Amino acid sequence: MESLKRTERAVIVTGSSSGIGKDLCRVLVKKGYKVFGSVRSKNDAGALSKELGSGFEPLIMDVTIESQVLKARNQVEKCLEGRQLWALINNAGVATLGPVEHIPTSEFVTQIDTKILGTFLCTKTFLPLLGTNKKLKGPAGRIVNISSILGGKIGSPFMSAYCASKHAVEAFSESLRRELKPYGIKVIIVAPGSISTPIWNALKNHIGSMSFSDTEYHVPFNKVLKSLEQFDKNSLPIEQLSKVILKSIETKNPKIRYTPTNAYSQKIWPYVPKKLMDQFF
Repeated sequence: MESLKRTERAVIVTGSSSGIGKDLCRVLVKKGYKVFGSVRSKNDAGALSKELGSGFEPLIMDVTIESQVLKARNQVEKCLEGRQLWALINNAGVATLGPVEHIPTSEFVTQIDTKILGTFLCTKTFLPLLGTNKKLKGPAGRIVNISSILGGKIGSPFMSAYCASKHAVEAFSESLRRELKPYGIKVIIVAPGSISTPIWNALKNHIGSMSFSDTEYHVPFNKVLKSLEQFDKNSLPIEQLSKVILKSIETKNPKIRYTPTNAYSQKIWPYVPKKLMDQFF
């Protein structure tokens, strides 16, 4: 573990082993940031360290386990040597699809815990390093919470766990933004549309593993899957999303909510009357 250089800015990215988190770490390291990325295994830690170089330092932790998050904070704090974090980016998350009646309870809990409990624990634990501890040197940090342009505002059928977690992130972020005003810590939501990441392939695997193919859910569920495939075809390149997140931590006066997407219609959907929207599903 190397101490932070005098001119280096330090950022934490949760869920950095793949997808959005991994690309974001790559972009931040390239821009000269010291990046602490959370992973859950030593194998991922080693692979990322080798790929990203000395600008990256892995934090081996499960964001839902407080003792592990606290241990990671001690690691970061030691490296900062009395200086503050530049930003915390709460990105870790998973996706679960299926009718409420048939979703394994464990999958629903994992979805909620990873996105909500994880965001809460990381925020709570790292707040002193972001500016609530006035003894540290440097400007107030920023918190970026990754939501979803649609999942954070509307409820899609068969995506109850995903949408519930993203709705909660939006509410948590709004409360937190107002709560942290006395400290000057800005809280920003980045809510992208569909993004080109491996998560889409994981979702498509549900097609062949449905346990409710002989129920009334079968036809509408396949309709939702087909719509997700269409989203994937018009998805935003992951590199563009990383640039938006980078902008959110570097711009002097960032937006409260960024909604990067390749499909302008996704920006409009949250404003469609609920009863009218029901007819599309």
